[in-house]
Amino acid sequence: MGIVVRKAKDQDMLPIQRLVAKAGLRDEGIEQNIESFLVVEDQDQNLIGTVGIEQYETEGLLRSLVLDSPIWTAQLSLEFLQLTLKYAEEQDMETIYLCTKGTNALFHQLGFREIEKEEVPDPIKGSPHFRRNAKADAKVWACSLLE
Repeated sequence: MGIVVRKAKDQDMLPIQRLVAKAGLRDEGIEQNIESFLVVEDQDQNLIGTVGIEQYETEGLLRSLVLDSPIWTAQLSLEFLQLTLKYAEEQDMETIYLCTKGTNALFHQLGFREIEKEEVPDPIKGSPHFRRNAKADAKVWACSLLE
């Protein structure tokens, strides 16, 4: 059971959009941000996961996190997110934000903490993805990569 995590390529766009749509998420903006996506492939090179990281100077916004495969476990999810955060750190990001409707213990485990929407920096607030998803019932989380 081997997986590969890599940067998305242009030819990954349609599979990413399908995966995101299958998960019930909006795929708007993927075309403009394909270079900021990571993908996960199984041993047969099937795309089984993806996450986008929109970068705004030293801030990042996680988006479209989808893991779709019978091989996914909590441990694999944790490892994928750890790799994602490591990648963000390598891109000189200092803080990562995300919007979600629920609470996920996995994010707590990785160092995310819930914050008020007012604490989010303006460049992140200006992201079309953030504006669409930071509705009244959504929670905003932040993780410092400097600690």
